[in-house]
Amino acid sequence: MHPDDMDALPVGAETDDRRHRQLDRQRELAASMDAEKQAQMLKERYGRNRAAATDAVVVPKRLLLPSVDDPSIWGVRCKAGKEREVVFSIQKRIEERPPGSRNPIRIMSAFERGGAMTGYIYVEARRQADVMEALQDMTNVYPRTNMILVPVREMPDLLRVQKSEELMPGGWVRIKRGKYQGDLAQIEEVETNGLAVTVRLIPRLDYGMSEDIGAPIADPKRKRPGMNPAVARPPQRAFSEAEAKKKHAKYLSATSGLGGKSWNYLGETYVDGFLIKDLKVQHLITKNVNPRLEEVTMFARGSDDGTSNLDLASLAETLKNSAAEESYLPGDPVEVFRGEQQGLIGRTSSTRGDIVTLLVTEGELAGQTIDAPVKSLRKRFREGDHVKVIGGSRYQDELGMVVQVKDDTVTLLSDMSMQEITVFSKDLRLSAETGVDGKLGMFDVHDLVQLE
Repeated sequence: MHPDDMDALPVGAETDDRRHRQLDRQRELAASMDAEKQAQMLKERYGRNRAAATDAVVVPKRLLLPSVDDPSIWGVRCKAGKEREVVFSIQKRIEERPPGSRNPIRIMSAFERGGAMTGYIYVEARRQADVMEALQDMTNVYPRTNMILVPVREMPDLLRVQKSEELMPGGWVRIKRGKYQGDLAQIEEVETNGLAVTVRLIPRLDYGMSEDIGAPIADPKRKRPGMNPAVARPPQRAFSEAEAKKKHAKYLSATSGLGGKSWNYLGETYVDGFLIKDLKVQHLITKNVNPRLEEVTMFARGSDDGTSNLDLASLAETLKNSAAEESYLPGDPVEVFRGEQQGLIGRTSSTRGDIVTLLVTEGELAGQTIDAPVKSLRKRFREGDHVKVIGGSRYQDELGMVVQVKDDTVTLLSDMSMQEITVFSKDLRLSAETGVDGKLGMFDVHDLVQLE
């Protein structure tokens, strides 16, 4: 720039121009340096800062535990089964009265634990009065009834996270109460909040066959005979509109929009012979469901070509979520059917959690001990093996000989009934016992008989 033009520039322009030229020189210098020098320079410049920052965040675990200076946690009585709804109501109230508003909610957090702690929610706050104000006029919670102050030493146990059972469509549950108590159900849909699910059940209907319309009722408050589900209930059968029309035609109507053959009968919805029902999670058994093979086959839908769409492989996969100690004992023959160790064959030596330790008996690794997750294992049987059903099936304690093996299912010929039964391989164990004593009814082996 010519010196005569300097007077025409605004104030500070000369300084800006000098800084731009300096920046251009720095960029040219950086471009001329090779990559290794740039990496070394950056390491020297920022390495010390990173190390200092890392050291600064290391805090002894004992200092992370709650103390008397931290907010208190109060246990508040609520209606059993409504714990999550109360927590969501608190969240909604905090959104309506956030910090900084005219009348904010002065609590830090609210949570519930369920299980043995059913009937309580826990609220973190500085003062008990703040908890009372936050829960004022809220339904299903009773802040004025025996509010409990959680001791500081018990706070870590209260806040310890436990892995919850995740409910997914296609999963299996059992009903806790009512006519369908103990029955297996398949999840069709899970609500967004996780509080309720839609399930598919095998109906238990008598289609009015046990009703006696003309019978007088001595006491209107007394239940009709047979209404107690624990005493007697109809067997499980697919819904039949023909049976329903015989006695309850006016209570039967076809519905649309649900897919398949849909009917509404006595206020309940039936699709393709199954009962479709909305239930709250607290009314379901979600852990240790252990569906039996004969139960699950009742849920198989037939396809157009006449074959069943029941995926036994996926079902066996879901059953592997049970504890390994219950399914695998030392000496059980197993094989690894997936993963990096796929194809290895051996015998189990010990189990811990979901990890099984096995001794390889075949192949290049024979004699070595390896660990494998229970989800990648299945018991290995051969045709002709004598086995015993150990659990998870109505055939428990049956003895027989293996006649067919297909993936995770094994078909055996029962020693007692001489009928073929199919069970999961996890429910079998090799056995030297025999289910017969050489005698069939009134005859012994080698008796002479006359055929008629």
